[in-house]
Amino acid sequence: MLKRLGNPLLALVAVALLPACSLLPGTGPKSDAVETQATSGIRSNAALPYALVDISADTIGFLSQPNLVTFKGAFSDKRPKPVQVVGVGDVLNVSIFEAAPGGLFTPAQAAGARPGNFVDLPAQAVDQKGNIAVPYAGEIPAAARTIPEIQDAIVARLRNRAIEPQVVVRLAEQHSSIVSVLGDVNTPGVLSLNSVGERILNLIARAGGPKFEAIESYVTLQRDGRRVKVLLSRIVHDPSENIFIRPNDVIFITRESPTFTALGALNQNVFGFNSEIAFDTETLTLAQAMGKAGGLNDQQSDPSEVYVYRHEDRPFLQRLGIDTSRFITDSVPTIYHINLRDPSGLLLASTFQMRTKDVMYVANAKVVDYYKFLTLVNNTANSVSNTANSVTNVNTAVKTRW
Repeated sequence: MLKRLGNPLLALVAVALLPACSLLPGTGPKSDAVETQATSGIRSNAALPYALVDISADTIGFLSQPNLVTFKGAFSDKRPKPVQVVGVGDVLNVSIFEAAPGGLFTPAQAAGARPGNFVDLPAQAVDQKGNIAVPYAGEIPAAARTIPEIQDAIVARLRNRAIEPQVVVRLAEQHSSIVSVLGDVNTPGVLSLNSVGERILNLIARAGGPKFEAIESYVTLQRDGRRVKVLLSRIVHDPSENIFIRPNDVIFITRESPTFTALGALNQNVFGFNSEIAFDTETLTLAQAMGKAGGLNDQQSDPSEVYVYRHEDRPFLQRLGIDTSRFITDSVPTIYHINLRDPSGLLLASTFQMRTKDVMYVANAKVVDYYKFLTLVNNTANSVSNTANSVTNVNTAVKTRW
């Protein structure tokens, strides 16, 4: 009896469970949900409004350019190197020369006992007023002046007192033109800048070099209240990024390997691999990202529904033609969509640039839900059939016993 009713029962169960398709297991949002919740790039009543952008021939020109933050673009100061000036706290050595014995600093009676017509003054620290003290010259302004300017100022004060005076000033200890190099370097600390100017890689080298590979080390430069973070490998490969360092700059090295998250119908998820994948290179395209994730799963994925989630800058979306007036923040949640069933899709994917912290998601094919549904129905029917057979077997055993 149950066997004869199996097919009708299966159909009835299928009809009864049809509304439950939305409750079936899955790896993320369905393609219909992504499309319907984005109207003109935004849906106002969504829990989190987002912009939806198609990766196409019209947009790939913008999306193929790596959005790399650069030091040369962030800091407008294009001077080749800093002009080293003396600052408060620096210690100076001052030597005063005269043309002949018998002058202000080289008395005639002591000429035979001296090695030359000069005198070395005690080391002078630049005080809080920015001055140093020189005998017979008084207080000499030194802060914010170069060494030659200080020498000329001392000579001008002594010209009418000493015999053709000449002055040599040397920076003995430097406490104002310093740079802090911190973080993941082998010998972090405070370093003094030399007079010829130093670039950022020179300072990192003086701090013992980075602890980790350049591809997984970020350099944060703090200057005048601004902070800019650039991947160390970019500075190494692009000489224009190796900018000159200014006094009081702070360089902070952190280990932060660029990664993206791969979710959905991908082979790497089927095989149980980690969904967070390292770039292992400075730039990464969407096609390369899919390859690192093992490619799309042939039994599960819908190639026409591949998405990349990220937060995008408002001005960039405006350049793409997206209306951003209804977003309240400058960082706009954005979903990029690409159709790999289109023959040109892979060409677009091989140009689209991924960014660190992107989330790549591949939706299931719609037929997968039907497979899951039929499996659920079949398991339900089998359970009912097995229960009925068990009851029949029990009844038969009881009749036989009695």
